[in-house]
Amino acid sequence: MDSPPNDLDAQALGHAAPGKGLAREACPYAEGTQARVLWLAGYDAAVADGAEPVTGGIAQHPVDGAR
Repeated sequence: MDSPPNDLDAQALGHAAPGKGLAREACPYAEGTQARVLWLAGYDAAVADGAEPVTGGIAQHPVDGAR
């Protein structure tokens, strides 16, 4: 799985998450943190923009065609 650049903020990382095979519940930030709020907002925005949501944590094969 390719990783986004390290200089992205939490919201941008959340926005990239569905395309990387991560489910909303796989948010890497702790409950009650601003980073978690931003990541979840980014994830929700990506889904609203048409990204396919992932369920169950991390997809088995997150990159198209990878096996």
